[in-house]
Amino acid sequence: MTVNIDVLLGESRRNDVSITSPTPLYYQLCSTIKNYILDGTLRFGEKLPSEAELADSFNVSRITVKRALNELALENLVERARGRGTHVIYKYSPKPVQAPLLGILEEIDSIATNSIAKVISCEILNPPNDISAEFSITDDKTLFHLVRKRQRGGVFFGYFDSWSAGVLMPASTDIFINQSRHQYFRESGMTVTHVKQTISAIAATETIAEHLNIAPQSPLLSLVRRSYYQDSDSEVLVDHLLALYNTELFQYQMDLKLD
Repeated sequence: MTVNIDVLLGESRRNDVSITSPTPLYYQLCSTIKNYILDGTLRFGEKLPSEAELADSFNVSRITVKRALNELALENLVERARGRGTHVIYKYSPKPVQAPLLGILEEIDSIATNSIAKVISCEILNPPNDISAEFSITDDKTLFHLVRKRQRGGVFFGYFDSWSAGVLMPASTDIFINQSRHQYFRESGMTVTHVKQTISAIAATETIAEHLNIAPQSPLLSLVRRSYYQDSDSEVLVDHLLALYNTELFQYQMDLKLD
């Protein structure tokens, strides 16, 4: 089973589907899998876990899983065949946009300067399989994990989950309240020479919705930022950030011109 498929398995997935939500369970599950397909996490041709595996991972019945997968098939995102399982048939093809690295780093610092962060979690630990694969590290290696949410005017507009290599625990997590992570990383000696960003739209899970004080399944702007440094002839990933923004409170603007 590929690393990408691992995002659908494990104890952490049980938070994505909740019986306390007014939204039907099959729709919650359908939305979760759909998000992973549309943002390219689950790629064309990949086989999804079996109905039994998904039912166990999300703590729902196989009937719920079957209906969710059938909905995805109706939207032409997956193909289901008896004896072969369920495969992704949606072809994700992002079109990169070139932008100056300096501008991106200035934008990061600007968001931090004009908002206040609440640190949810800050620790050094073993990352999940998909993150280990991103960093090309073995299961016994650790990364710096920081989870925050940011507010302006007392209202939370964004949720940020990041993993970083070569970063030590700060003396106090209070430094992340009013400054960006990258300021601390620069002071720690981290060098970034290249940044890739992927922007997509997803629906809020129960956990994220609770943190941002919004309804589950509300639309969110999802930004995945991968930061690299050049090591001889290859690039090495040093930071992976997932940023989720409440679309009613946050807009992402880019001003691009032809050369």
